[in-house]
Amino acid sequence: MKAKSALFLALALTSGAALAEMGAEELVPPSASSSASGQNGFEQLDQDGDGRISREEAREAALPEAFIILDRDHNGEISRQEFNFRPR
Repeated sequence: MKAKSALFLALALTSGAALAEMGAEELVPPSASSSASGQNGFEQLDQDGDGRISREEAREAALPEAFIILDRDHNGEISRQEFNFRPR
C-alpha cells in the first residue's frame, strides 16, 4: 500500500502543476522510456483488469487526490494513456 501511495505522490508532485496548467492539451503517448515499474504500477492499481483505474480502485489504494489529477478527461476513470501522460 505504501509503495502505491509513493508512486502516485511522486507522479502528482512531478506532473500535477503542469497537468493543471495544460488543461485540454493533447495527451502525449507513452514513450519507450516509460519504465516497466510504471506499467506494473498501473496494473497493480487496475485490480479488475479492465484497462482503467476506477474511482473505487483509487480509493482502495488510498489515492483519491491523485485520481483527480490523473483523470484528465473527467470521465471517472484513469486510462493507461492518462496514467502514463508526460507533459511535452
